[in-house]
Amino acid sequence: MFATSADILNMSLAIGFLVLVIFLCITLFYAILILRDFSHVSKEIKTTVDKIHTTIAQPLMAIEFIVEKIRPYIEMFIDKKMNGAKSVTKKK
Repeated sequence: MFATSADILNMSLAIGFLVLVIFLCITLFYAILILRDFSHVSKEIKTTVDKIHTTIAQPLMAIEFIVEKIRPYIEMFIDKKMNGAKSVTKKK
């Protein structure tokens, strides 16, 4: 089977490359599994962020819009109350 020491060297190199290839295949398989899990996690994070946006951010934007539209009327009401209070104190 092995005629010379070169045959033994070639056989050991072939076995070493075979082990290296098997190791690389297993590593690639686990890398693919990790990336797939990361993809699932990122999709779950995206859905969670979308839910938070729809339940918290959009109502806050609506409230901000309403307050922005009402603010001039509230300021006008406060100014009238302040001017009315000043005129009452001046009459005394």
